[in-house]
Amino acid sequence: MKITVIYGNNKKGSTYNSVQLLKEKLNEQGKIDYTEIFLPTDLQEFCRGCFNCILDGEELCHNSNYVQPIIDKMLAADGIILASPVYSLDVSAPMKNLLDHLCYLWIPHRSRTEFFSKIGFVLATAAGTGTKRTNKTLKLSLDYLGFKRVYSYGANVAASDWSGVSTKKKEKIESDLANRADKFYKATLNRKKLRYRPKTRVIFLMMKKLIKGYDQANLDRTYWQEQGWFDNKSPFKGRKTDEDN
Repeated sequence: MKITVIYGNNKKGSTYNSVQLLKEKLNEQGKIDYTEIFLPTDLQEFCRGCFNCILDGEELCHNSNYVQPIIDKMLAADGIILASPVYSLDVSAPMKNLLDHLCYLWIPHRSRTEFFSKIGFVLATAAGTGTKRTNKTLKLSLDYLGFKRVYSYGANVAASDWSGVSTKKKEKIESDLANRADKFYKATLNRKKLRYRPKTRVIFLMMKKLIKGYDQANLDRTYWQEQGWFDNKSPFKGRKTDEDN
């Protein structure tokens, strides 16, 4: 099993250490190969809002040399973990920057069929509050990429650093993550057998009708046409993963 972990900052604090606890529990389930991405080290430029990726093609993104390697690692994974500390009651700026760069891959644009079979896990920690809002932001992005399932966990640690988190709180986080790790692992292992979520299908069908009416030269329309999504093909039917080939 391959899992890509993306951290919303470079600091090895509460968020990082919570992910390590999650990884420990996942490793008890079976062999896993991890790829780790640290932001902003692995994505040093901010999205300019130029719309190049959406209107003209992702290869014209000014930051494609940073963004495409991250996307490639996401596509190669069976499961993806997004982990962010809470900054101003939401995701960190580096994590938001990555989410901004991923928008062209949303279902309303040009979602990759590989994403429709992936399982996600979002994790947030906060010295105070805001983990629910942060996880909602993270989960929404994975939902719009087409992920089959997304699990979440948030911990309000009442400390600015992992060293200041009480032993009792750490034990609670470890216990909570043991349960969620089991669900995440089993879902990722059996992802081909899981039903697609109604929400994903609804978004897809709504966008299918809308995008079909776009101008013939529109990049999104061209992509959907090439996928056969205006005809009888569907990302929800007959999807095969690399293991099937």
